[in-house]
Amino acid sequence: MQVQPKLEPNQIRIVPLGGLGEIGMNCFAVEQQGGIVVVDCGAAFAEDDVGIDVWHPDFSWLLEQRERVHGIFLTHGHEDHVGALPYLLTEMEVPVWGPPHALGIARKRLFEHNFSQAELDLRDAHAGQVYDVGPFKIEPVRVAHSIVEASALHIRTAAGSILHTGDFNFDPDPPDGEPTDEARLTELGDQGISLLLSDSTNIDVPVRAGSERGVGRALEGLVQQAPARVVIAMFASNIQRLILLGEIAQRTGRKLCLFGRSLETQAAIARQIGRLSWPSDLVVPAEQAASVPRSSLLVLAGGTQAERNSALKRLSTGHHPKLTLAEEDTVIFSSRIIPGNDRPVFAMMNDLLRAGVILKTRFSDPSVHTSGHAGRTEQSRMIELCRPNCFLPVHGTLHHLLRHEELARELGVSETTVVENGTPVVCDGQKLWKDNAVPHGRIAIAMGGEELSSDTHQRRLELGRLGIAFVTLAIGPNDKLAAAPTVRTRGVPLVDDDDNALRAVAREIARSVETFRGGRGLAMAEFVRRAARRKLEELSGTRPIVEIEAIELD
Repeated sequence: MQVQPKLEPNQIRIVPLGGLGEIGMNCFAVEQQGGIVVVDCGAAFAEDDVGIDVWHPDFSWLLEQRERVHGIFLTHGHEDHVGALPYLLTEMEVPVWGPPHALGIARKRLFEHNFSQAELDLRDAHAGQVYDVGPFKIEPVRVAHSIVEASALHIRTAAGSILHTGDFNFDPDPPDGEPTDEARLTELGDQGISLLLSDSTNIDVPVRAGSERGVGRALEGLVQQAPARVVIAMFASNIQRLILLGEIAQRTGRKLCLFGRSLETQAAIARQIGRLSWPSDLVVPAEQAASVPRSSLLVLAGGTQAERNSALKRLSTGHHPKLTLAEEDTVIFSSRIIPGNDRPVFAMMNDLLRAGVILKTRFSDPSVHTSGHAGRTEQSRMIELCRPNCFLPVHGTLHHLLRHEELARELGVSETTVVENGTPVVCDGQKLWKDNAVPHGRIAIAMGGEELSSDTHQRRLELGRLGIAFVTLAIGPNDKLAAAPTVRTRGVPLVDDDDNALRAVAREIARSVETFRGGRGLAMAEFVRRAARRKLEELSGTRPIVEIEAIELD
């Protein structure tokens, strides 16, 4: 690993550990001579089904610098900004600042990882107040987003003021009544911003369509028209929409019912901090859903991406233990399909249609969802308000970052750069330059909470892609077979449970043992493995993993 050059008194170093070059897992550090502050500590969810629960950033560099880390500051409570806290705080004890809602989510995640309240140092941070974190002075600035209490961070540093937008938009009338504080952003821009770090997620969206209240109006119209039950599928963390749906349920005379642990968690925390004011008799337990008259029930369900065992997935297949959908029930997808999830989501939609439900989506009713992230016009507005000396796009793939940099240059910001995770950027308030790379990457956490090595992850992928064959050999004196080989396979097409195919493989293995004469320098197990793979490929067209167990008999 290359050593980082020493910073001058007027310099800062931005060290991206997650969220640059990818969507999600947002985490970066700001470093100057007096120490380090970490901004956000997010996780990413598994993209393949090989037993991985979450991914988190490689914290190696931070752990090497642990004595200089003064704390972690959260922008908001989405999992891609707070979900990795348990894995970092297991390794270092530092205070965590953030909005009350974000800390509520963080606290629950930490308790799930067996932290006690006494071990936690969680500190509420409110918009408009300034907090000392080591040598940094940090002021949260309210921004609108799909979640409540989202904040940009104004950080006073050795290189001047930097502003990190966090996730934001310029919805003028969000349901929580707290739009982006344009007046404060303008004031900070007037005072001078050395560096702007801005969310790039929706750079390819020219104009973000709709508003949360517009979504509310569309959903209310569909609920009013529905002849029976209504299920609204949504992202669990969209508290702004939960506020609206509570109002819609009351106006349409329906009871609310929450299906999904994440929805229940988000709603409970929002209610605890006074952000969700639902009457006590509005919500019915899931156990009572089936007993509510069909025209009087509004179900909110998680699982919009067809996640295995999610509430919506089980409803679509008729396997939910609390409720079975019927003809004339309505399911509304108040969500988007995350790229890569198209096939399973459409399969789930088709299962719902087979059940006879009325299906509403963004394709049939475009107003049922809007993004919480700024579109290109809003990203332009942020740059125009802040008027920074330097610009660093964050939160996006390389494509998103480059497009956002291009936008900043079009708007007159000449000092810009694009980096991905692991490449630090140094800033002196007027210029940016790239620094030596730091350790970085993604750490897989398996179901059950243990770290999964990259080698083990790769083996799991190979098992899923190729299948596996188990061969048992009983070897007697002089390397002769004492009994016929046994062969079992899993996931091998045209061979699994086919006695004739398995016998053919066993015969080929027996021949390989009989012809083994030192195996051209190979050990017998490897000689047999190769013979078995050749025969399996002949039979199935695949080359599965082959495990050999040789039992030597006296």
